Amino acid sequence: RLIMRNKLWVLGLLSAAIYGMNLRMAGVLVQFGILDSLPDPILSYWIQIAPLGIMYLLASRLTMHGQLAGKTLVPIVLFGLLFRLPLIPLEPALSSDVYRYLWEGKVQVVAGLSPYVAPPADDRLAFMRDEAIFPHINRKEAPTVYPAGAQLIFALAHKAGVDSPQAFKVLSLAADALTLALLLLILEQLRLPFNRVIIYAWNPLIIYEFFWSGHLEILMLPPLLGFVYLSLRGRVLAAGAALGLATAIKLVPIFLLATVPAGKRLKTAIPLVSMLGFVYVFYLSAGSRILGFLPTYFSDPYEIFNLGIVQLGLLWGLELFSLPLSWVRFVLFGLLFGILILISRRRTHGAADIVERSYLALSAYLLLIYPAFHPWYLGPLVPLLCFVPSRAWILFPLLLPLSYFKYLTPDGTMPVWMTLAEFGPLYLLLIREHGNFLLSLRERSAAGGALNE
Repeated sequence: RLIMRNKLWVLGLLSAAIYGMNLRMAGVLVQFGILDSLPDPILSYWIQIAPLGIMYLLASRLTMHGQLAGKTLVPIVLFGLLFRLPLIPLEPALSSDVYRYLWEGKVQVVAGLSPYVAPPADDRLAFMRDEAIFPHINRKEAPTVYPAGAQLIFALAHKAGVDSPQAFKVLSLAADALTLALLLLILEQLRLPFNRVIIYAWNPLIIYEFFWSGHLEILMLPPLLGFVYLSLRGRVLAAGAALGLATAIKLVPIFLLATVPAGKRLKTAIPLVSMLGFVYVFYLSAGSRILGFLPTYFSDPYEIFNLGIVQLGLLWGLELFSLPLSWVRFVLFGLLFGILILISRRRTHGAADIVERSYLALSAYLLLIYPAFHPWYLGPLVPLLCFVPSRAWILFPLLLPLSYFKYLTPDGTMPVWMTLAEFGPLYLLLIREHGNFLLSLRERSAAGGALNE
């Protein structure tokens, strides 16, 4: 046991050293003559995330094998914080989304306009254009794509003085702490070892996407996990309100309504809809434009990014038979809703079923996501892997950043080999794990978890 504990500390210290280099590992390789010159930020990112991913897998396997839940929790949480802190001062390089968050909060507070009707290029906002935020905003001609809950957060954050990517990432750190607390509460409720939080706390994709790039999904995780925890406690109305808040921030959690047992679904839906209605009432002045950029996002071929094997197969099939390529989204959404119906009709064996059902619903969504699968979209699923530790999904976050190489190709398209390298292991491992998906959480715990096989 002493050896195992020391191994975890060694892995934590090595990982902390790499995170602390603030993406300067490539510069060290240049100094030692291994590289001729500093590479693109995407390559620099991969030089960092590759060794971190290996150590993450080793640390996860180590803790899942051990019986040191109480003794490993301190280093897991401590190093998780140390991994995040060095990234907060950095300027985002792989995504500019956080600048949009800051801009839209400022638009609401300073200009008194709705981001649903006033895109950044609107002449009425000319007086707000600065050198720190405005030049970095993407799609300046387009209105916002973010739901009303996110807009309220942006506005409140601006009023609280959050006016830089670094300040927004500090806010994200508070949401991350709440996420970790809820994970521990759920693990306690399910009588699972606390050390499973390492799957979330040390995940390199989570750390870089939320604390380097500063993506919004981190703020959606507390109400999402709040829904799970409150459901386990039988607090149906509160769980519905939490799910409504999560949906108001990032829409995707609405699919988790299918995970609620039939007898409680209406009682959950009422506070969910009420919460959504309450949040959206602040933006009703946008009228028919209240969806903002969202309809364009789902229909514009320019937005297609990192399609999976299923999506590419459908597109090729439609093209082969000269059918409209726009049909792909209807087919995929049809498949998703079919799966959600099957999940909703699964026999309920206990309150803990909500965890596995949530895992299955989010997994199905991600497998069929369209038109884009950006790395940070995986954020809502990773915390659930602490309860359902699928090796397929634990490995996938370490391969998903391959999608960034799309920006380095001459024609800006993803090579087929890269798609196969990214999604192939996911599908193969999911097929292998298929029989384990039907195991109850109690059976998983008795078996030692998927990583313990």
